[in-house]
Amino acid sequence: MARKPIGVGILGAGLIAPAHAAGLQEVPQRAKVVAVCDVNREKAENLALLFDAQVYTDYRQLINDPQVELVDILLPHHLHYPAALAVLNARKHLLLEKPVAVTYKESLEIYEAAKAAGVYFGVAENTRYIQAYLEAEKLIQSGKLGKITQVRTFLPANERIRLSSQDFWGRQASSGGGVLIDSGPHTFYLLKWLFGEVDTLVAFTSQISPNGSDVEDNADVRGRLANGVEFLCSFSFTAEVPHSERLEVHGTAGSLVIDQLVNPPARFYAGPTDYDGTPLEGVAYDPMGWHYFSIVAEVKDFLNRLWENRPPVVDPLDCVYAVRVIEKAYESARNGNRPVKI
Repeated sequence: MARKPIGVGILGAGLIAPAHAAGLQEVPQRAKVVAVCDVNREKAENLALLFDAQVYTDYRQLINDPQVELVDILLPHHLHYPAALAVLNARKHLLLEKPVAVTYKESLEIYEAAKAAGVYFGVAENTRYIQAYLEAEKLIQSGKLGKITQVRTFLPANERIRLSSQDFWGRQASSGGGVLIDSGPHTFYLLKWLFGEVDTLVAFTSQISPNGSDVEDNADVRGRLANGVEFLCSFSFTAEVPHSERLEVHGTAGSLVIDQLVNPPARFYAGPTDYDGTPLEGVAYDPMGWHYFSIVAEVKDFLNRLWENRPPVVDPLDCVYAVRVIEKAYESARNGNRPVKI
């Protein structure tokens, strides 16, 4: 007898929801959205139309819906903790948008609660599904860069308008912070995945745009990894460019530069006289689609792995670790840019 598709409830119908919905639509035999919840009923209704799904405005109703077996949480950061625990207490599978929570303690509690509940738990960290980074992993492992000495990242975006809006939840300190808690999970997951754990760091935060919000809109975090590699990670909500990501990996035998706004996006440089570099195969120039399609891919893969009872590609504990690094970065910035050991 054929298995019924997994009943999915989407909790939150904001900006990221269409990409998650598209990923769910890619596996119709394995997943079916049966419920959508948002405090804004109109948003919930519009998303539910794609699936002919039940509409709720109270997340507890969605969790208690007997048709819902998996909950996909797409809520503001500070609501992840209570909503995730409610899902896990109901012993339902969970896909949780990054960050896991706004503190390391809460993030670890969610991880432990998922283990205790014996359910399938994943964090929607699209970094692992960006083709440029998958190819970067291959290049690093090939040894062509030699001994890695330095890593630099930059995540530019423009949130000036949203941060100026009184209706935007992310402008309040109670949401957990600004650009660091929003963009940092991607970078510090990337560092953990490709290069290992952070040993020490120092962080600087600022508010460049006079938007009246309580949170930082720019941040820099630098330090040393446990393997001795130096790193510098920059984040901005005030960059007048399309949303992008940049990664530089410098070694003793060459360098890798990835920039989603450059065509081609990824090049290997064999030394200081290699002006042209060598584009990495399989990395297409798609400045408007690279981010969206990586989210679609992560959601689709999560459902396939749940169906097949295989562990998720993204280890939730690595995402918990990213929150720990972010928390330490805030500690450093808050205490006069004091170096902090992780």
